[in-house]
Amino acid sequence: MPLAVVDAPPSDEALMARVRADELDCLTGLFERYQGPLFGFLARLANGDRDVAQDLTQNVFVRVLRYRASYQPGQPFRAWVYQMARHVWADHYQRQRPTADLDTVEKTAAHGRAAHAQRTATDEHQALHEALALLPAPQREVLVLHRFQGFDYAEIGEQLGCSAGAARVKAHRALDALRRIYLS
Repeated sequence: MPLAVVDAPPSDEALMARVRADELDCLTGLFERYQGPLFGFLARLANGDRDVAQDLTQNVFVRVLRYRASYQPGQPFRAWVYQMARHVWADHYQRQRPTADLDTVEKTAAHGRAAHAQRTATDEHQALHEALALLPAPQREVLVLHRFQGFDYAEIGEQLGCSAGAARVKAHRALDALRRIYLS
């Protein structure tokens, strides 16, 4: 019995090249591949707010469609779409920037410490996400890209406009800040 030849699915870059050439149905394949990971990325940046993350994920794909001509063939699609997601998040963050005063931040941190003391081992995951939420947005973003989304330092550096070494330093400093918040 002869073996059936199965065509490999087209690469992300091939699909995006077709979207760029106005074959808009090809966006469906990219949406199916990236909707979940982008939602997770944006949900973590939004401190677990699933509604905000869903809206922002949709906005990313609207921008992919709107700015498809800016995609350069051969460019890694994954890096390009996450850069798009970062811009969508930055736009949202600028509109929603909190205006909390120092007393509110201190109360939030104190509340986080008190809640942490009452948590059992099974709640440590939640405590970590609460600590992550207290980080400044740029530090939280670097950690989410590296630890949760699997980007290496070179890819993060490319997105942040710095070297891989600088991205590593930023991630290290963010991790130190997270440890201080989590362990306080």
